Amino acid sequence: MKNNLRDKFRAFLASEEGRVGAKAPLTVGIAGGSLLLAQVMLPTDAQAHVTCKDDADCSPGEICVDWKTVEWSPDLGDWVTVKHSECIVH
Repeated sequence: MKNNLRDKFRAFLASEEGRVGAKAPLTVGIAGGSLLLAQVMLPTDAQAHVTCKDDADCSPGEICVDWKTVEWSPDLGDWVTVKHSECIVH
């Protein structure tokens, strides 16, 4: 019975249905792994420390000033561009 079952299993994998059934999970696994690898290799390069978007977000007599810096991110192991903004007295 064991050999009979093994022969049927081999015949199924050799058939068209078996090849399609075996390739689909493999394809999904490779695509998912590739996507995760791409996210690790290409991290987002922008972070934000934003307290205002424009002068309307600031108190009377203040204006919104924004600037960018390039900082080392130990979490990402790479340099990232960080956007800052802050209300300052005008």
